[in-house]
Amino acid sequence: MNVQNQGNFLEILKLLASYNEQVDTFVLDNAPQNAKYTSHQIQKEIMCVFARNVQSLIRHEIGDARFCLIVDKTQDESRREQMALVVRFVDRSGFIRE
Repeated sequence: MNVQNQGNFLEILKLLASYNEQVDTFVLDNAPQNAKYTSHQIQKEIMCVFARNVQSLIRHEIGDARFCLIVDKTQDESRREQMALVVRFVDRSGFIRE
C-alpha cells in the first residue's frame, strides 16, 4: 500500500469527507471531472474565505472588550519557523477566553 501525503488541503478534505457523507458525495474522486476545485488558486481562495469568517467570529465574540495578543515563535525539528498567535480577552460573562 503506497500512502503519500498530497498536501494539507487535500488531506483535510479527505478527512472531512470520511466523516461527512454529503461532503464525500461531491469531492475529490466523486466530483464531476471539470469541478474538482482543488487547484492552488481555488485552495487559496477557500482559505481566504475561511480566514475572513474566523476573523469575523473573533471580532464579534470580543466585541468592545479589552484584549491582548500573545505571540511566540520557535523552530521545529526540521528548523522551520513556527509561530503561535493567541488573542486573550474577558468575555461578557467575565471569563477569560483565549
